[in-house]
Amino acid sequence: MKLLMLVAFLALFLFGSRFKAEDKKVICIEGKCLKPHDHGELNYHERFPVQAADSYPAAVLKSCANFWEANATGMTFAVIIGAAALSLALSYKKFSNLLRLKGIKGAAVGSLIGMPLNMCANCSAVTSMSLTSQGGSAESSLGIIMGGALLNFIGIVTMFGLFNPAVVISRIVFSVLMINVVVPYVSKLVNPDAPSLLQQNEGINQISCYFPELSFGKTIVKTFEDWLIAVGNIAVKLIPLMLLGTLITALFRVIFPNEVFSHIANYSPFIVIVIVSFIATLLSVPVLFEILLGTVLLHLGFSNGPIASMVFGAPAFGLFTLVLTRKKLGGVKVPLILLGVTFVFAVGAGLLAEFLTKFF
Repeated sequence: MKLLMLVAFLALFLFGSRFKAEDKKVICIEGKCLKPHDHGELNYHERFPVQAADSYPAAVLKSCANFWEANATGMTFAVIIGAAALSLALSYKKFSNLLRLKGIKGAAVGSLIGMPLNMCANCSAVTSMSLTSQGGSAESSLGIIMGGALLNFIGIVTMFGLFNPAVVISRIVFSVLMINVVVPYVSKLVNPDAPSLLQQNEGINQISCYFPELSFGKTIVKTFEDWLIAVGNIAVKLIPLMLLGTLITALFRVIFPNEVFSHIANYSPFIVIVIVSFIATLLSVPVLFEILLGTVLLHLGFSNGPIASMVFGAPAFGLFTLVLTRKKLGGVKVPLILLGVTFVFAVGAGLLAEFLTKFF
């Protein structure tokens, strides 16, 4: 029942929302958009256009509303799908053995679990922390986060249709390095005596594989009960951070509109890559939103290097992911290292894309 629920939610998300949204992006990129003059700062079409005459508070509020609308669908599905995955995983006792794997194997298995969920780093972090609260390794925890954010197959396929192959290859290369090299290394730095998250997730202990009296009707009720517990566990941690992230992003976009970025594009390639990498590292974006940001840079005349930096750095480990994982990782030391590596790798992805552009 729980597996069917997860598959159903994934199918609804992919075919009812995500594939349609990506098709619209492709249409706009090809210049066939029905509303070419309605493209805005944060999305292809915005309910509240930000005008030059708007006061600063009004512009921030409009941008915040636009971003939240763009973010709401993906975040809603992330909570629903993440809760279904969490409920299913906690009902399968042998699943915990996979989550205890360490080293490269633990990171790789974690990434394979995270990839099909198609969630942003923050949504993946909440799901991952819950999945591994009963003894999962740091490697599997981080693998789930990185796999979901960086190697989701929908994003990879979509980017091949929108960007130069150099951009996509750079993202894949540095995503694999992050998961299979950086994650196993920094996991060794996690304090083995760090307190367990189990006591902080008492609600999810009610989730089980128990079938009430082998009754089909009661089993269905139990299935939805476990799912609702998981939904509450994820939503209470995620939604406040996403509200804050929405406000911060709106402030950033009002202070630095597209006109400002168009001037940055004329700087030396390395400086541009560093600036974009820094911005991308600080962003906290919903699933696949980095593709939209990449297309914004593309239309503003940026080369493949800065675009590659954006599509790697924006969905990867960020400030809010740091907040969500610090307890599992024994403090802020390891999350800060991952944040720094994200910036360095974003720069590396940009430089690699610039180099590979010569061959594509």
